[in-house]
Amino acid sequence: MAHAYFHPHHKELLQEAVVIAEEVTSEFFKLTQGHWLKARYDILTLEALQQEEISPHALALVAKYGGQPQGRHLPSTFFDFYRICLQDHNILKALETGGELRLFPLLVYVLTHELVHIVRFSQYLARFEASPEEKRQEEEQVHRLTQRILAPLNFIALPPGIGYIL
Repeated sequence: MAHAYFHPHHKELLQEAVVIAEEVTSEFFKLTQGHWLKARYDILTLEALQQEEISPHALALVAKYGGQPQGRHLPSTFFDFYRICLQDHNILKALETGGELRLFPLLVYVLTHELVHIVRFSQYLARFEASPEEKRQEEEQVHRLTQRILAPLNFIALPPGIGYIL
């Protein structure tokens, strides 16, 4: 089955949404620049994802990888690297069927939601490798946190159940 990919105008909105999501998440958790150096992450759209990073139903997912600086071989130099894998096809489909749902607020929500996961993983507030029940509880917690983070932004009005399709 062919997937729908983000077009240039979608990617422009994505860039704006990333700035807002990073800013509000950092402000909420009182993060320093140093935190983001330790909690390394990247954001990729569907065209750049590996097959195992593509979901038939999620709007986005976080993948975790291990990294090590080139030429460094001590175990202490290993670090976690997270990848936010945006699922263009599912986001665009949600917009088609979502009535009043708009791309920009949805992207801000999705990115903030995934950044909250990364913060929680990197601060050891949640485990990346978790049981299905722990994952369900974590999704509920992250959804609540994301709603609190975005509450001051009046223009991010999303249906109450949106967090549960992530």
